[in-house]
Amino acid sequence: MHEIKISRRVFIGATAYIVSAPLLASIFSSKNQIHKIVDNGQFFNAKELTILTDIAEIMIPKTDTPGATDVNVSSVLDGLMVTWAGEKTKQQYRYIISQLDSIAQATYQQTYSHLALSIRQKLIVELDKTAFDKQNTALSKSYRKLKEMIFHVYYTSELTNPDFVLIPGGYRGDITKNELTAIQKRGYL
Repeated sequence: MHEIKISRRVFIGATAYIVSAPLLASIFSSKNQIHKIVDNGQFFNAKELTILTDIAEIMIPKTDTPGATDVNVSSVLDGLMVTWAGEKTKQQYRYIISQLDSIAQATYQQTYSHLALSIRQKLIVELDKTAFDKQNTALSKSYRKLKEMIFHVYYTSELTNPDFVLIPGGYRGDITKNELTAIQKRGYL
């Protein structure tokens, strides 16, 4: 992994999480147009990160705007598994990644990361359609949760939303009663 780390404040629900994650070293395979992650992350292994990075990039490809890979979505998700995710979320994310690889092997007799880009895109499109048509399966629930988080991380990234301010102003934990009253009069509380 590279020594450079990204640090980002991610707002999930009513709580902010500081995520510090190393940039993931990858090798781009021009044969099947996939970023193969070289090293394990903080939570996901290299194979899982390769699939996760590809899923995110298929969902949010680089066009005239940055893609999911450009804003390090998979690195942040990997960091969130350590700082934010509970056991159920960790299991759901690992489950969808392993199931996608299993579907690829059962359907095409190849691992997900060895498939051509057009076939990987087709798999994600089909999975997306199924996940919203048949919402009660474990696969559908896991996919929708992962997709929601991919888009959340993407749209709250500094590159795609440089003006994003989680909480305006600084945090002052200890204030006097007079300061609190002044704040209330200004209409902030």
